[in-house]
Amino acid sequence: MLKALLHNQEPGRICEVVTPGNEFEVHENFQWVDVPDDTTLVDKYNPDGTITKFDQTALPGFREYAYQIARGIAYQSPGNQLDMLFHELIATGSISNTGTWATHIAEVKANIPKDDPEAVIAWNQAQVAAFQAAAQTATTISIAS
Repeated sequence: MLKALLHNQEPGRICEVVTPGNEFEVHENFQWVDVPDDTTLVDKYNPDGTITKFDQTALPGFREYAYQIARGIAYQSPGNQLDMLFHELIATGSISNTGTWATHIAEVKANIPKDDPEAVIAWNQAQVAAFQAAAQTATTISIAS
């Protein structure tokens, strides 16, 4: 169990989540309540004490546009795409549907389908995890240097 800080004048809004024992003194407009371990600041606390998990797929425009944004990132810049085409052309003398660029684009489309918001979320989470791992490695190397 965790502790969540609620504001009495903003029903359902979770202001802070801490482990038990890390609560701090608050104004009378706030209160600490017990919440499940997976509670986050974006979730909603219900009057009956249950939690409604945040669902980003329910946000306006998510289903229509999230895959476009994720694909835009995954496709890489036009310069990188041109570089893939250039290197394939130099190496093979032509551009094919099995070359580096075409394979890259097909993989992006397969990993980030238009009609699967959960796949878009999974791709985003994988990108964040990879970024965090790279940042941790860079910090470790920097400290060790």
